[in-house]
Amino acid sequence: MKVFAHRGFSGNYPENTMLAFRKAIEAGADGIELDIHESSDGQLVIIHDENLVRTTGIDGLVSDYTLKELTRIKASRTKDDAFEATIPSFEEFCDFMKDGSFITNVEIKTNNTWYQDIERKAVDMIKSYGLEDRIIFSSFNWISVMRAKKLAPQIECGFLYTGNRHIHLAPEAVEAGIQYMHPDFALLDDETVAECAECNVGLNVWTVNTEERMGQLIRWDREFHAINAVIGNYPDMSLRMLGR
Repeated sequence: MKVFAHRGFSGNYPENTMLAFRKAIEAGADGIELDIHESSDGQLVIIHDENLVRTTGIDGLVSDYTLKELTRIKASRTKDDAFEATIPSFEEFCDFMKDGSFITNVEIKTNNTWYQDIERKAVDMIKSYGLEDRIIFSSFNWISVMRAKKLAPQIECGFLYTGNRHIHLAPEAVEAGIQYMHPDFALLDDETVAECAECNVGLNVWTVNTEERMGQLIRWDREFHAINAVIGNYPDMSLRMLGR
């Protein structure tokens, strides 16, 4: 089972910042999960919400600001502005990623705001850095996932979901050529995990921030061998429980 740091080491550092990403890799995480939006000038930036307010204190949409403006904005409000960390561009992250060996789960944030060509821009950036074999695309908007898969069939993808329990999705993933399901931990049960194992569809499970949840994932993995990765805010806890 791999350990992916959710928005970086977001339990201890400002989420979706280069600081959180670096600290996750220093802790030994196998991968990083992050979120991408588009700026007003069509550039890719890393931030979770459509609105800046929760992570920066500025009440405005990401899409209302240029890349230059966004990358100057302090993004540590979730940690009481105790850290000097700004909104990163996706290109800055790719430049950081190219010198490592870790995997990155890129969540395309088109479930609330539709960015017309974000999938192509992400694929082009990834290809320019030669990172195709270390990327997993995911999104709550499965149209974006399928667009990314069509643009770059060699890049692995996952269907991201929450809310109501979804039954028998693994066969649909296989039919669509999708390698992973990305469920909210609360939606998992023995039946779902077993079905994914039977269909050879890996599970990348979020958000796992407690030892209780981590322990359950470990038990499922021992029984079914279907858990590809745990995605959590505290990669150090997950690594410790895996004996790493």
